[in-house]
Amino acid sequence: MTETELLEKALHSSASIHQPHALKAFIAAQYLSVTLPDCDGLWLQVSELISKSELSVTGSISEMVEAPEFSEVRISRILSGGIYPAAYLALAQWYERKGFEDIFAHYIAEAASHSEYLSHNVTILLALNTVYQQLTVAQTTPFLNRMTEFLTSTFERNSSVVPSNPVKAPSFSELLEVSIKQPSFFGHNLITLAWLIRCEAMLNSEQLSKMSYHLYLQATSPLDDPDDALDITILNGIELISSEDEFHKKLSALIFDTCDNLHQVTLADALVYLQQQFPAKTANLSLIADYYHQWLKS
Repeated sequence: MTETELLEKALHSSASIHQPHALKAFIAAQYLSVTLPDCDGLWLQVSELISKSELSVTGSISEMVEAPEFSEVRISRILSGGIYPAAYLALAQWYERKGFEDIFAHYIAEAASHSEYLSHNVTILLALNTVYQQLTVAQTTPFLNRMTEFLTSTFERNSSVVPSNPVKAPSFSELLEVSIKQPSFFGHNLITLAWLIRCEAMLNSEQLSKMSYHLYLQATSPLDDPDDALDITILNGIELISSEDEFHKKLSALIFDTCDNLHQVTLADALVYLQQQFPAKTANLSLIADYYHQWLKS
């Protein structure tokens, strides 16, 4: 399995639970391949993790459907209503008329307006934007199919209450502190923080402020699912170690010792990135890596 082959697999892998994660995992693997030493077998491991949770899709569905030209209003209604298979053509027509940047700008504004538990509305959208920048023309069609599935499962008519914006958004260091204390399911708060810092340039100041505030609320409020809380028994058995070499060993164990969940890769990538940004927190981030490694084995 090569990097190119993994991208092709991710482009033809769709969600079996809620939102498609394969392309986000591919991007995480790309980052890890550069930053983490001794990552032999990474592409194959991610491929096997994708097979565990995602559906394999042969061909491009939008090319199998015929539809009239939709108006902009109709495109919006089809996508927000999750009307299939019309949704595939609706997004393709939007792309042909205005380009991917227009689609991304619309939905990143939507993501900033609504807080979603685990923040997939933010992180997968940012990952998809990152993937798009490296695609060939031939890869655009299956990519737009996966984008369609993500958008319709995530941005359907949203009735969430939007919290008021804070006077001052929390800093990244403040977000790290609260996210370490309450990482949420499989470290999603830390994953979100890493993507916000990494993709800061993709966001305007208002969007970043709102997304940071939403993350702060999620990390400091009772969990939507109490089962996502850290297991104190496992946590108490882990020693704080500040060595960077030990940190990398913990990350390698998290990625390779089991093959259960795509977040083994997306979390490992986030932890590496955050450690680079906040080296003083190496011991805490190493603890998180070790915790989820032990949690998977328990």
